[in-house]
Amino acid sequence: MAWGITVLDNDSHSLLWEERKGDVVQCGIDYRQTPEDFARNKNWSVVNIAPVRIESKAWIGFGTVILKGVTVGEGAAIGAASVVTRDVPAYTLVAGNPARVIRSLLPGEKG
Repeated sequence: MAWGITVLDNDSHSLLWEERKGDVVQCGIDYRQTPEDFARNKNWSVVNIAPVRIESKAWIGFGTVILKGVTVGEGAAIGAASVVTRDVPAYTLVAGNPARVIRSLLPGEKG
């Protein structure tokens, strides 16, 4: 993994205004009380959350963003500054925003 990678297992906020309108104010209150836990009173029940899985031998380029629910398959490679919104198959090169399959990395296969 190169530096500057961001891996997000959640949307951070609800997409609905009524559900997120108090987030910034509440985080500010929490930060003033306990800076190391500034989201402790955030209502996470309205935020979409899904785990990210990065399998062995994967290579992730500088500045890549991997979003919630994505699995990066074994031996996969992600080009620098890509935004990964979908699963990356094993031994596959992806790149771009959003990341798209460039080619297979398996010997003898062309992509």
